[in-house]
Amino acid sequence: MTPAAGNRLDVALALRRIVLIFWHDFAPIVLLGFAMVTIPQVTLALAGSHSGSTIVATAGGMLRVLYIVIVSHCALARLAGRPLGLSAFAREGLAASPRGLSVALLLGAGTVLVFVALLLAGLAGPLAVLVRGAIVTIALGVLVVVLPAIPLAVAEGLAPGAALARATALTRGSRGRVATIVIVFALTVVPARIIVSATIYGLGATAAHIATVDAGMTLASPGLWLIALFDLLAWGTSAVVPAVVYAGLTGD
Repeated sequence: MTPAAGNRLDVALALRRIVLIFWHDFAPIVLLGFAMVTIPQVTLALAGSHSGSTIVATAGGMLRVLYIVIVSHCALARLAGRPLGLSAFAREGLAASPRGLSVALLLGAGTVLVFVALLLAGLAGPLAVLVRGAIVTIALGVLVVVLPAIPLAVAEGLAPGAALARATALTRGSRGRVATIVIVFALTVVPARIIVSATIYGLGATAAHIATVDAGMTLASPGLWLIALFDLLAWGTSAVVPAVVYAGLTGD
């Protein structure tokens, strides 16, 4: 049986909900994110290419995936009129995580493949820009289709294949609206991230210059923490988005 299509997504309501959830749950989202996103990111930045950095990067990636699952559960709880305190936020989120973790890991693996494809596309000569553009466009298209898959798996306890199939059905008829939310988020975060990077590395910095600055950073470097804290806020906000989209498509 084909999963039923979702409700028509209200973009304005969804954007308002994203802001409100992040505002009301700011403390647990940021504190948990500091432990699961910022600390691994700072550790990896200081480790550089030294031995063990691959382990730190892998552990950090797993923690970020788990973070998204936990925030998804707690965002759904708030939307259901059951806001969670800090301890319950972490406790209930961890208890619910097995239901969404497999889907999140699958999507994470897909993200890694996209980055690998982008790196390989850099070797494609004059067609590199077109190839990279096509890869990014396809990846964003897939993201729009399956965006609610993680909170869906958390809420409905579906296996990865069933969760992706249901997410595909839910977004049918509202994919342009889901894309609008993704684009608004990107237009908010990406320019700000560029400004942060320009502040630290200088406008138009080369890859070699960036690598040199990164190599010289220590735990006391303001630039290290500026990037890490900005990325923490970006990850915290983005973790709320799938749950809000899922709730909007299911009429919750």
